[in-house]
Amino acid sequence: MKPPHHHHIPTPHDRSAEKRVRRGRVEIDARIDLHGLTQDQALSSLRHFLSMAHASGYRTVLVITGKGLKAREREAQPWEYPDEPGVLRRKLGEWLGMPEFKPLVSGYAAAHARHGGSGAFYVTLRVRPKT
Repeated sequence: MKPPHHHHIPTPHDRSAEKRVRRGRVEIDARIDLHGLTQDQALSSLRHFLSMAHASGYRTVLVITGKGLKAREREAQPWEYPDEPGVLRRKLGEWLGMPEFKPLVSGYAAAHARHGGSGAFYVTLRVRPKT
């Protein structure tokens, strides 16, 4: 059996920005809600959203994945996935580590409670090169 491929997951580099994120004092330029989408729909929407946000010169965006609990309550018995967060929440780090996002994304972090807590993430975009 082939081991799963692990992508490098970007993390924020600027320590002062990291502190602002942890404290929820971050200025959000745009947001997208992936909650309720399939994995394919969510990845496609994320691609488009991050490309547009980067092209617009945005620095920090909010990606809402949802916590995944309600879908599990409807479709599965509680003992089937006792500690697993939602699929989109789990996949976001993997997606952001994909080579196609490397030129766009410099890092991400869990959102503060006022911005959605564990069901949302701040994504820090790279500065656009000057043309």
